[in-house]
Amino acid sequence: MKKPDPKKIKKDAIYFIEKIIGMKLTSYQKEWLKLVRQKRKLCFMAFRSSGKTRQLFVHYFLWKAIVNNASEYLIISKTLPQAIDIMKDIRITVEANPFLKSLIPSNRSQTWSRTEIELKNHSRIKARAYNENVRGQHVDGLGCDELGEYIDHNILAKAVLPTIRAKKGFFIGVGTPKSELDLLHEIESDPGYSGVYFDRYPAEGDKGNLFEERYPDTKVVHKVGHVEIVDKKTNKILDTYSNTTWSQEFLLKPVSLKDRLFPDHLIQPCLDESQAFNPQPVNMKQYFMGVDFAMSAQSGSDYTVVTVIEKSLDTHKLKIAYMERWQGLDYNIQKERIKALADTFQITKALGDENSFGKTFIYDLKAMGVPIEGYRFTYQSQSKEEIIKALRDQFEKKGFIIPFSRDCVKTRSLVKILIDELTKFGIIFDMRRGIVSFQGTGKHDDTIISLALANFISRHISMACFKVVKGTQRTGSNPFMVAKTK
Repeated sequence: MKKPDPKKIKKDAIYFIEKIIGMKLTSYQKEWLKLVRQKRKLCFMAFRSSGKTRQLFVHYFLWKAIVNNASEYLIISKTLPQAIDIMKDIRITVEANPFLKSLIPSNRSQTWSRTEIELKNHSRIKARAYNENVRGQHVDGLGCDELGEYIDHNILAKAVLPTIRAKKGFFIGVGTPKSELDLLHEIESDPGYSGVYFDRYPAEGDKGNLFEERYPDTKVVHKVGHVEIVDKKTNKILDTYSNTTWSQEFLLKPVSLKDRLFPDHLIQPCLDESQAFNPQPVNMKQYFMGVDFAMSAQSGSDYTVVTVIEKSLDTHKLKIAYMERWQGLDYNIQKERIKALADTFQITKALGDENSFGKTFIYDLKAMGVPIEGYRFTYQSQSKEEIIKALRDQFEKKGFIIPFSRDCVKTRSLVKILIDELTKFGIIFDMRRGIVSFQGTGKHDDTIISLALANFISRHISMACFKVVKGTQRTGSNPFMVAKTK
């Protein structure tokens, strides 16, 4: 084999990958590598198994570390195990390649770990999970793998991207979309990311049949209801994908799955970018509150969420007037904040999650004069199903006005969390119990439960017949009814 040209290796990542790594690149993978050299910040949306992780993070980052002495690079994945897998591929690539073995330092046992390697030229590649713990890192290059899976979108701008600021480093983001509201779509459309070059690489489309270019021994055959990947020589079926899966993961067009209770097409019509949360009540409006309590006052993982719904006589729509979401606050401070919101909006009624720690909250809030009742979630009474169905019904009727102003950070950030939780909420079948349940598949569903409780209580009390009058007495048989005044 002809000896590789050192000058070309240092100058050209494509030459390095094809001559040193020994892997033939597709035309679109070469295009990626050329764009990476031209753009300081860029993001790709590419079909599953397109080679984006291996070429951009394993091979390109390794090349950068080799040709730039004492440089540092950071690769981020959704979870730590995913990040460790990428580092494992980099480590194996170096160890198994006769040209690269010389880069392994003599003190390898001290400088190599599951999440970090250092080469003989003192360049380092590190891998981390996607969270705020990356603050304080300063690197020459940053890569974010599978951006469509990241849950908290704010972490990218607040903690991740600042890692390249000091050294004026580069950023590469890649992923396959999960929904139209994921981080990939946000980077593509949000003006806040206008400095990031964005492009799409679907398996089929305007750029050609990239799937068959990637796998030249196969052909894509579209059938009724599904897509088949067939071996060209034997005509045997190698893989089969539903139209839904092919559309989302290969054509990069997320669709609403049947088991999602709150698909994108129900949420989008309710968003109003001209409005923001209003911390003060409006005359001639009625206000209701839904509260989802954290599991404990000292919890570090659960959130307490308060949603205030505004109801008007002249429209069937309910407006989210205000939201609060906090974590790990002292029990008494939480009560005072809920009490203050109830007093500010002069709420007609509040409904709170009575499960677990919520029962104590509700008892104390009642003693403080907050008109709140408890709602207990049980499998037997199907109570959770009841309030979630009511929430779905309200969305189906386009019955919400959800402020989504770009000019209000609080409104935008909280509603993004709500949207993310809504799109991850679905119907789950429990094989062991033999029952169907409604639950979130994401990390949290606190904002959904809070909104569902506020929606439920507001729908069960009519403005025409319910009036808050000082001195009225609530009946014991029905928490939503008020006895007539004498």
